[in-house]
Amino acid sequence: MKSILVPTDFSENAGNAIEYAAVIAKAWNGSLTLMNVYTPSVSRYSVISPLITEEVALARSEAQNKLGLTAKTLKEMYPDVTCEVYVGVGETVDEILLASEEKEIDIIVMGTKGASSIEKVLLGSNAAKIIEKASCPVLVIPSDAPCHIPKKILFATDYAYSDIEGARLLTTLARSFNAMITFVHITTNEEDIDDEQKLIEKFTSEIKRATDYENINSKIVADNTVMMGMDSIIQESGADIVALSTRKRNLFEKLYNPSLTKKLAHYTHTPLLAFKANSKDA
Repeated sequence: MKSILVPTDFSENAGNAIEYAAVIAKAWNGSLTLMNVYTPSVSRYSVISPLITEEVALARSEAQNKLGLTAKTLKEMYPDVTCEVYVGVGETVDEILLASEEKEIDIIVMGTKGASSIEKVLLGSNAAKIIEKASCPVLVIPSDAPCHIPKKILFATDYAYSDIEGARLLTTLARSFNAMITFVHITTNEEDIDDEQKLIEKFTSEIKRATDYENINSKIVADNTVMMGMDSIIQESGADIVALSTRKRNLFEKLYNPSLTKKLAHYTHTPLLAFKANSKDA
């Protein structure tokens, strides 16, 4: 059974992520842990912390009740999905990471919001910090992402060894949905296309052998920038999820360049799946 952790602040954005996670859990025959984190106004180590003990207890009780109602609704919609609730007290990122380790979570699913969501996901949000530090994959769901079974998954790669391990994890998810995985490499030099095509075909063959999953293909895209190339392939393929490795964050930096004036709308509604790169390959 696969375990899924879904942090929520009870917002609409988080609600969309919960529904998306439930769809995955059903296909996986997995379990959900709905989590809320309450951050006290002062540290538990503060000299005045005894004064907020009652405040924390009340906040925990309220969060527990809200989570319970959400879990009850999910159980009615997805009766085969096991769902538990958990309230953490402390800093949001620290508590989510701690829970993911203690509960041996297989994947964290969380929501994000706003037209600049990809910027916030990659550069400075709680989601970015969790992506960077979590030992398990993190799936970030934009607020307006349609909730349906993913059938087309793009994996952005530069053929690194860590991408093979990421692909192993990805095929576990894709196999549940019989989804097509397309490995895509973006080049900004059209003269490299033939060489890149040979590289990605070899890489894809290695993935198929390593995972015994055949529903895989590959694509080389040439464009002026990596960001424009990604936008082009997302539009062309109708991808349901974009996956990538977190190695060195260099791909993150390429995917979002603050100097670009064009905001690429497709990133605001395409879920992003980030895999932790092996430190030896960083």
